[in-house]
Amino acid sequence: MALDRRTVLRSTLLALGGATAAGCSDNQVAGSSKTASPPSGPTAPPSRSPSAAQPKATPTTTPSAAHLPAEVAHGPRTARKVALTFHGNGDPALAHRLLDQVEQAGARISVFVVGTWLVSHPEMAKRILQGGHDLGNHTMHHKPMRLLAAAAAHREVGDCAAVLRRTAGSPGRWFRASGTQKTTALIRSAATAAGYQTCVSYDVDGLDWQDPNAATVQSAVLDNVQPGSIVSLHLGHQVTVDALPKILAGLSAKRLKPVTLSELLG
Repeated sequence: MALDRRTVLRSTLLALGGATAAGCSDNQVAGSSKTASPPSGPTAPPSRSPSAAQPKATPTTTPSAAHLPAEVAHGPRTARKVALTFHGNGDPALAHRLLDQVEQAGARISVFVVGTWLVSHPEMAKRILQGGHDLGNHTMHHKPMRLLAAAAAHREVGDCAAVLRRTAGSPGRWFRASGTQKTTALIRSAATAAGYQTCVSYDVDGLDWQDPNAATVQSAVLDNVQPGSIVSLHLGHQVTVDALPKILAGLSAKRLKPVTLSELLG
């Protein structure tokens, strides 16, 4: 009987050893559909080969493409409307003159303000809104946004949004990046974080930022504009004030109505 008990014990130990080996083998096979039992003791888990390594998780600080705001360069080509958009900076006296011209012509525009400009001239927010125009975000300091790290880009958009809330009561609906016509994923991420769902580019550059003569600005706009166009112009430049009457007359001759971005894009 003693011999029989030893034989039974040896058989039992061999069976247990085989089950343990099978469990380790399953745990090390990449892509196995089996689930290994957790180790019963403090033994470290087996190392994984590079082929069995798990993919890295996507950083939570970078939103997926589905959550980035759209970038628009123009509105519908079917409507005879255009959006004259102005970068808000420079001498407020020139801004007042330009706004008067626009309103006397029965037109409406959209102004993307630089935050530091509104800090220095907070009354301009009220003046723009009282004229029935759109007010948007053009960053706090007008830095080249493509060159900024993520934290700096977020501050540029968020700080300007805060100034807009303080001076206009709202951050506005639209954002335009500074120093670039096209945005990047990082720039759109900063816009999203500040609450903007649309980054506004343009399809017509008025070239007034180069301070050429008025005829050059007029031609840059009128030779390239079409239904749905978004035109980029600037406050704070004398040439823009000089060129605007003929631009407005030319748009009227083309049967194109200058409207706000909110009206153009819906």
